[in-house]
Amino acid sequence: MYCQLLKFTNKICIVTTASICLLLGLNVANISLANSNIAQAQTSEKQVNPTRVSTAEINQLSRLFPKNTLIPNQTFRVNLLECGTCLFVPTKSQEGRLNIHLVKNNKIILTFPQSSKIVPTSWRLFELKAVSFVQLNFASPNEDGIIIISDYVTGIGRQGAIPFPIATVYGRKQNSKGFQLLEKESRVLIDRRVSTINQAEKILRNEFKYLP
Repeated sequence: MYCQLLKFTNKICIVTTASICLLLGLNVANISLANSNIAQAQTSEKQVNPTRVSTAEINQLSRLFPKNTLIPNQTFRVNLLECGTCLFVPTKSQEGRLNIHLVKNNKIILTFPQSSKIVPTSWRLFELKAVSFVQLNFASPNEDGIIIISDYVTGIGRQGAIPFPIATVYGRKQNSKGFQLLEKESRVLIDRRVSTINQAEKILRNEFKYLP
């Protein structure tokens, strides 16, 4: 009986301490409440949290990009430092180019840069295979990079219809909002025919010293 009363008293003390801290505006993330789900307040370090969008949202986006083809299986709702909650929207242009946009409140707020040195304008997108939001900068706990794996075709010669992998890496700009194409890193991934996120992450981690 005494032990049970002591445990009950300890729980009251912990909850009371947490309540006082909350009233004073203090961080209670490290307070552990035994056998309780009350405010286990450690916020996840991963902030982007990509989630699928609904069919209705895809239909609405199609009106925003009337000349492009949406890629629904790689379209996500994300939480980015640049814009808060927004939509990551890749599309295929009529010319066969991969375009990537951020959309918020039914408006295009950012279009990712491209480079003809990395992907010549004569190449055509065959398939966008994978998108991964990663942490490149050790100084921040947030994902600040994006790896994109695509298949392209050249349309030239006997091998022109055979798809080949193109892996590109985007990093957050240091002194302004938005993302920049990391050409050096992307060139290494392309030259090595990287075709999966795991392969790309291994090179970025071991050779460029990115990624935790």
